[in-house]
Amino acid sequence: MTTVAVGNYRVSALMSTYAREKPDWLAEALESVFAQTLPPDQLVLVLDGPISDELTAVITRYQNDRRIRSVDIIALPSNRGLANALNAGLECCTGDWIMRMDSDDRCHLDRLAIQMSFICSNPTVDVLSAWCEEFSDESPERRIKFAPTEHDAIVSAMRWRNVITHPTNLIRTETLRNIGGYRSDFGMLEDYDLYVRLLNAKARFHVLPRSLLMRRVNAAVYQRRGGWSYFQRELRFRLFCYRSGFLNARLFLTTTLAYALFRLMSGSLRRELYRFVRVRQA
Repeated sequence: MTTVAVGNYRVSALMSTYAREKPDWLAEALESVFAQTLPPDQLVLVLDGPISDELTAVITRYQNDRRIRSVDIIALPSNRGLANALNAGLECCTGDWIMRMDSDDRCHLDRLAIQMSFICSNPTVDVLSAWCEEFSDESPERRIKFAPTEHDAIVSAMRWRNVITHPTNLIRTETLRNIGGYRSDFGMLEDYDLYVRLLNAKARFHVLPRSLLMRRVNAAVYQRRGGWSYFQRELRFRLFCYRSGFLNARLFLTTTLAYALFRLMSGSLRRELYRFVRVRQA
């Protein structure tokens, strides 16, 4: 078995799953991690609350799969949300780098090999992301979610919107721990909040301009990302960005107004606007 001690670096894959995940989706996600041409040294899988027998059966199949040297399962007694689940997993990660992965997506089989090759040649990078291909079981249409690639362009874009696809991330473990890991202060904006805090801490970002992940999306995603309650969390988050110095007063006012319109429009309009500015036909 090939291990990922490339350039003396070791990698921990970090995932979380929960009771409502579909067993087939979890199996596909796990297989895509175990089948990497350059597999991680460790998989840390957090069970965010009790799960079904069907999900347990999927996990049991992989617990003794030696394609990954160490498989650690962390079972939380109740559902605590993604940020808290990932922090619980982060405590058990032994790698120099954290390979994030969601339990309903699929990695390209050479994802980690490509990312580690870049890291070894660019040791100042702290967060390495990539483009991804979005797909849905409801439609044959596939689209590429793209983002700026260089650090300064990423910073400029992030002042307006989150351009980083969370499950494509390879993050330096020490850097992630130094800022206290994830926070649940702003609901489903935990990844955006993470990036702002990393940037404020002078972490260096890069995005590979190629798809390394198949990301599952559906109509419910756009419904969850709207409404008055979501906008209130967005407002609190942008206040944090302003108070921390990430946004100046002009950008705070402009982006807050723009997101008030975006979060309060209908889900179908929000989906079309999202596709217009963030994705393109595959």
